[in-house]
Amino acid sequence: MRKKLAKNVFLNIDPIKKFRTIKIQVDFLRPLNKEENTSRRLLANVLSNSTENYPSFQAINDREMELYGSEINVFTRNLLNFNDLAFSVEFADPNFLIDGKNQLKENLDLLGEIIFQPNLEQNKFDQISFETEKRNLMSNLISIQDNQDLVSSLGLIKLIYQNDPNRQIPILGSIEQLKELTNEKLLEVYRDVIKNDTVIINVVGNVSETEFLNYLNESIFVDKLQNDRGDLQISFSKFDDLIKHPNTQIEHKHLNQSRIGLAYSTERVSKDFNRLAPQVMNLILGGDDQSQLFLQVREKNSLAYSVSSSYQPISHLVIIQAGLDANSVDKTLKLINDQISYIRQGKMSDAQIEHAQKVMLTQRKISSDSIQHYIMRSIWQTVYPSTLLNDQQFEEKLAQLDKKQISGVAEHMHAIAQYQLVGD
Repeated sequence: MRKKLAKNVFLNIDPIKKFRTIKIQVDFLRPLNKEENTSRRLLANVLSNSTENYPSFQAINDREMELYGSEINVFTRNLLNFNDLAFSVEFADPNFLIDGKNQLKENLDLLGEIIFQPNLEQNKFDQISFETEKRNLMSNLISIQDNQDLVSSLGLIKLIYQNDPNRQIPILGSIEQLKELTNEKLLEVYRDVIKNDTVIINVVGNVSETEFLNYLNESIFVDKLQNDRGDLQISFSKFDDLIKHPNTQIEHKHLNQSRIGLAYSTERVSKDFNRLAPQVMNLILGGDDQSQLFLQVREKNSLAYSVSSSYQPISHLVIIQAGLDANSVDKTLKLINDQISYIRQGKMSDAQIEHAQKVMLTQRKISSDSIQHYIMRSIWQTVYPSTLLNDQQFEEKLAQLDKKQISGVAEHMHAIAQYQLVGD
């Protein structure tokens, strides 16, 4: 069932029976804004800390235990060019409980409590909850500097999105913004979210669509989500300037292990371009333990402790990351370029292509065994349906791939950014 509750308020119900749990997820989306990433992340933490009727984290946890171990989760993430503030509850399918008790309504009400009934005092959030979560988030942000893999990733992202200021502040937030964020300001942010964000409600699991709709109509959701919201506009970053003038940054720190991060923009080769070609190319390049980067850079030449590549289909970027000794950086960069040339020249074997195709097919089958897979697919169907392939389309496109299409992706890869974190 797919239903519009108001303008840009969507309900999707997938009554699938293959899982032992049921999951309800509510996503609040708006365009990325560098001024809001920190406040939305703190808001997620504060709302999951306590509510009006469960005024402590322990009280929420006790309620989850009463509902046979229901699990509440609140988080923020990037989704396309949007900031997604997501709330979810996952709980047992009553068919797998000894007493068979249906707790759909109770879990929906608990999720509604988390979202719509915050723990307020004198027109602001409970001060203890606010201070606790602000302190915890500050600690997490400070600790980023101890995670050199994350430092390297964030450094590369800043280079890639040099012309997109709203992507310069990570979704985790920033220390500077957090220091300035007040309790009163956070409540303003919360009210703006509830009133104006696009909302997608997804329900996946063994549920009756009619029963869920009845419970929803009796819940706080109906009152809080009845107003219309503005449209979301999908936009994509362009890398034309970086293709002409790639960004490079080298930082030195007192570290045992250095890191390098490389970004490449890819492009469509022709009108009949196979959209799975970049993903297969990535697997051959550095996407698994049979890839060129792993076998040549790490195993054969022992130049890196770790090396891998990933492909981001929305931004059409290939990202290569490696952890290595400082004196191996130049040799590693040359060998990485050699592996890209290897694919550009079509030197990969039929066995390599077949292996990558099998990995792609296996990954898709494994993902379909996850309840979150169905929620994410439903979100994409709502915001960007043209990106989706059904199983038959996926298998057909995968089978149609040939060496020329894969090498064509590598031929049209353009280096746009390089970040080095060098240990001294």
